[in-house]
Amino acid sequence: MSPSRSRLLLLIEALDLGGILQLTLLDYEVELHASAPAARDAFRRRAFDLAIVDLSLGTLPAGLALIAEWRESSEELPIIVLSDLPRPNLPVEVLDAGADDFLRKPFHHAELLSRIRKRLLRQRWRHGVSAGSAGGPASLRRAGGVLLGTEAFAFGDTTITPDLQIRFPDGSTERILPKHQGILRFFADRAGGLALKDDLVKAVWGSDAGGAGHSVNEYISTLRRIFRHHQVDFNGLVASEPKVGWRIAPEAAAPAPR
Repeated sequence: MSPSRSRLLLLIEALDLGGILQLTLLDYEVELHASAPAARDAFRRRAFDLAIVDLSLGTLPAGLALIAEWRESSEELPIIVLSDLPRPNLPVEVLDAGADDFLRKPFHHAELLSRIRKRLLRQRWRHGVSAGSAGGPASLRRAGGVLLGTEAFAFGDTTITPDLQIRFPDGSTERILPKHQGILRFFADRAGGLALKDDLVKAVWGSDAGGAGHSVNEYISTLRRIFRHHQVDFNGLVASEPKVGWRIAPEAAAPAPR
C-alpha cells in the first residue's frame, strides 16, 4: 500500500450503493462491509483513516451505536454519515453519537469526495503534518503530539517508518496513528527491561497525560490486533506486568529488516 493512500472503512447495507462508492473512491484503499458486526470486527483488526456509515432502516440503531462505540475508542477517526431516512432530527442524532459530518442522500459524488478530502486534510493539520508536504519520511517531524523523527526503527522483526507505517516480514504494511508509533518506539527503547505505564503516558501523551490511562490500553489493544492479523507475536515481545506496565523482550530491538 502506498503511504499516500488513505484507508477508508465503509458500512453500507445496500450492495448497489456499496459498489458505486467503491468506484467513486478508487483513489483510496476501501474496505466495504454490509453489517455493523462485520464493520466492528474490521475496526478492531486494522487502523483506518476515515469511516463512512450509511444509515438505513436496517442499520439505524446498530449504526448509531457503532458510531458511538468508534468515537469512544478513537477521538481521531473522522466519521461521515449518509442517509435518506425521513427523520428531521437525524443529523442531530448522528452528531450527538459522535459523527463529524452528515450528508443527506441523494448527493453528488463530488460533494462526498470533497468532504472526505477536507476531513483527511484536517486530520493531517491536526497531527502537525503540512498539507503541502510530499508525504515522505523527511517531511514528518511531529504529529498528534508525538515526535516521529526522520528514520525508521525496528520493533522485533517489523520496521516502523516515519510516515506512520508498520512493515511486516512478509512485505505487507499497516498504517498506524502517531501514538501507536510513539508506543512502539517507547517499547523498542526499553527492550530487555521493564516499561512503566506512567513513563509511557508521559513520553507519548506529554502535557495531555491526564486521563490517558484508558486510552493507552486501547492503543495497545489495537497494536495487538494488527500484529496478530499479520501473524506476528506481539505478546511475545510485550508481556503485561499487572499494575506496573510491560516486560519488553530483548528481541524487541532486533535489527530492522532490509
